[in-house]
Amino acid sequence: MSPHRLRLHFHRYEFKYRVSGETFKTILHALENRMERDEYSSPGGQYYVRSLYFDTSDFRYHQEKEAGLHSRYKFRIRSYSEGFSDPLFLELKGKQDNLVYKHRQPIPVANLEEAMSGGISTLCEAVMNSRGYNGVGSRFVSDCYRCRLSPSLVVDYRRSAFENSANPDFRATIDTGVMAWKARRDGSPSGGMVDISPDFGILEIKFRYHLPSWFHQLIQRCELNRVPFSKFHRAGERLWMLGSPSLLNRRVERGRSWPL
Repeated sequence: MSPHRLRLHFHRYEFKYRVSGETFKTILHALENRMERDEYSSPGGQYYVRSLYFDTSDFRYHQEKEAGLHSRYKFRIRSYSEGFSDPLFLELKGKQDNLVYKHRQPIPVANLEEAMSGGISTLCEAVMNSRGYNGVGSRFVSDCYRCRLSPSLVVDYRRSAFENSANPDFRATIDTGVMAWKARRDGSPSGGMVDISPDFGILEIKFRYHLPSWFHQLIQRCELNRVPFSKFHRAGERLWMLGSPSLLNRRVERGRSWPL
């Protein structure tokens, strides 16, 4: 596996920009000249990402993002194909002021869909019995019972990822074709799909200490402006907040989604 997939713990800054048209082409050309493609990219230069997000019946994680809390977190299962396949991670992603952190626990693919279909207890048992069980799994299990977490959203996209062996602290990605669905209890997409980046890509730069000078110059040349863009929040807004007539109806639908 590539180094960034082997790592289980990340603390870094993440800046996002919306890019399209000629700006998209300029950015992509600059990254290709200055950096290397992620070693697990396909011959076309991209790879597939699927995120299964969890939330409470009253959308606590969504509301915390909406409120812009300086300290917040959420859970998701991350895979790199449609459905569940190796490598597969349970991830705790959060923000403390401006610093983003991500902690992972590898989880086995075998019997995961069956475990999720069984409800909270069976999934928590599968997480706790995972060989790589760590603090992420422990906190997830606690929140599952304490806050009644359940599958909420499935978000798919294509990612072009760039890294630089000379400066491993700096990483850049461009995500395109971001699509989202409500999640079934087994973690698969349900109902109609929404396209949450119909005519643009999301450029995201990730670094721990400082940006390279050449990227500063690229930002100025392309007149890039940072934007808040959460796939989780935008998908939730489109599918849950705007897709149901009332909070009560949303809570009833979410409450039925996953048994104990």
